[in-house]
Amino acid sequence: MQIVLYLHSLFHIKCNAMAGYREKFIKALRHIGSTIPTRLLISVTKQKLIVPVYHIISDEPVDHISPLYPIKNVKDFIKDLDFLLKNYTPIDYYNLKALIDNGKSPGKNSFLLTFDDGLREFHDIISPILLQKGIPSICFLNSDFIDNKKMFYRYKAGLLINAFSKNAMLLKKDNVLKWFYLHSLGKQNNFSKTILSVNFRNQRFLDDLAQLINLDFNQYLLEQQPYLTGLQINSLINKGFYFGSHSCNHPEYSYLSMHEQIQQTKESVIEITNRFSLSYKTFAFPFTDYGVSKDFFQTILEKEKIVDVSFGCAGLKRDTFCRHIQRIPFEIFDLSAKEIVNAEYIYFLLKSIFGKNVIIRK
Repeated sequence: MQIVLYLHSLFHIKCNAMAGYREKFIKALRHIGSTIPTRLLISVTKQKLIVPVYHIISDEPVDHISPLYPIKNVKDFIKDLDFLLKNYTPIDYYNLKALIDNGKSPGKNSFLLTFDDGLREFHDIISPILLQKGIPSICFLNSDFIDNKKMFYRYKAGLLINAFSKNAMLLKKDNVLKWFYLHSLGKQNNFSKTILSVNFRNQRFLDDLAQLINLDFNQYLLEQQPYLTGLQINSLINKGFYFGSHSCNHPEYSYLSMHEQIQQTKESVIEITNRFSLSYKTFAFPFTDYGVSKDFFQTILEKEKIVDVSFGCAGLKRDTFCRHIQRIPFEIFDLSAKEIVNAEYIYFLLKSIFGKNVIIRK
């Protein structure tokens, strides 16, 4: 009862549906959640299926990602997997699709592991661990970035933040100061926030800033090879891994018209399924599916059947479209899988009290 009262008050004090709130809520629940058996929470919520999502695993800092979000190391990743294997049975994409096609829930507690952005570490670090533990997974690719031909604008921002963090003198250059003055958007005192305020529509500003400090994104792509190559992807497919689309170039869908949303989805799905001879079509939203219309989902899942199954990233939550599955981000602060999953179950229970655990599309 005390937990319910605490959650009730916390919900009304902080809940405002803004980006970042959910992660703060999950963090606030970490200690409460860690004291409750996961299987008890599964039983109470009746949510037997979870779909975790990661981007990268690395024991070393990664210049294009470290300034953006926490990176789990190999040791913590293995701990996460051991927790999942203790409480759930791993399933693959076809197992999930069969459940959806037949309108059934899994008979056993189950998890489907997913990874976004098609980063090189999926080949070098992640896949050997998954093969050793017998865990299937889906890796979602941005079709424009395969073979390191282009780079996600947010990773460009990460490289810029890293460059300024390592060399503060760059911030004193006259042309750099002018750039920050023109693009500060009210954040003049924080160079990181200013850089991160650049969005998909005005991403060319990042290229302009990089030129001012002689940061060559193409050289970084060539030397560091941050993305998977076609050869690596084919090798991973032969080992039993699944691949899907993550759009062409990773835009926020809220910045796109519906026509552009359909185009991004359709072009990337066709490119990836054709290039790698895939017999299935699956797609995971870049960033978030928040605010994406019912018409979009009807188009890609029902009318044109561009994809068989799609994925969001809103945590443990139901959706009005049964072929659209919400995933749980596993890169939240320094939280373990158990802390994240148990907090998600508690959050799910709280939302159910207020009728907020189902996403209604309009």
